[in-house]
Amino acid sequence: MLSTLSLDELLVMCILLIFIACKSDPVIPDGGLPPEPPVQDPGLNNPCEEGEISFQHQVLPIMISSCAYSGCHDPASAEDDIVLNNYENVRKEVSPGNANNSELYESITESDSDDIMPPPPAPRLTSAQIGIIRDWINQGAKNTDCGAPCDPEASAFAADILPMLQNYCIGCHNASRSDGGVNLESYDKVIPYVEDGSLIGSMKYEVSFAPMPPSGSRLSDCRIAQVQKWIDEGAQNN
Repeated sequence: MLSTLSLDELLVMCILLIFIACKSDPVIPDGGLPPEPPVQDPGLNNPCEEGEISFQHQVLPIMISSCAYSGCHDPASAEDDIVLNNYENVRKEVSPGNANNSELYESITESDSDDIMPPPPAPRLTSAQIGIIRDWINQGAKNTDCGAPCDPEASAFAADILPMLQNYCIGCHNASRSDGGVNLESYDKVIPYVEDGSLIGSMKYEVSFAPMPPSGSRLSDCRIAQVQKWIDEGAQNN
């Protein structure tokens, strides 16, 4: 087949193949691809029992976003010899069944700004995030991997979208630590990434955008549906 093509035709084919390859190459996130790509939250395909906390898809995303980063508790930095990037390492910092006697829980509820984690100027964990970690410890600190609670029809920014961003994204993308130059800690900060398509594109792992989150736990189809619904309905500050 190729022997019947002219030199000009072969040249055109090569140019087209190069163009297609360039258009489809994935965007690599800052720091390169993680050694262990995130596993997707099964969401409604394997939901947690009522009240049960999923370590892999509720606790770990908070740890990865707000604690296990460069200069703090990632494997390379290991501040105070503490690493919080997976179940085995997080489990070392808790007393199963007793949140109040757990180093991890004490550090995120500390009133002294010199001891609280994450350290200032990073944003403090929200009361909802602290509650997730507390309940997980009190439930026995098990390596649960069921799907986090999610209603695909719930798509209000304040009640649904912002808490999801706080758990998965804002620890890396805030005013004091804007990885990739991205800040997602408020409605006004999020909207530019809605308008250019990168917010939903990154969550869906589309090849034209850096996959987010790059490690820890990938958003469930239900969470992505919530974000898509919010965008389709005008991305209102509701």
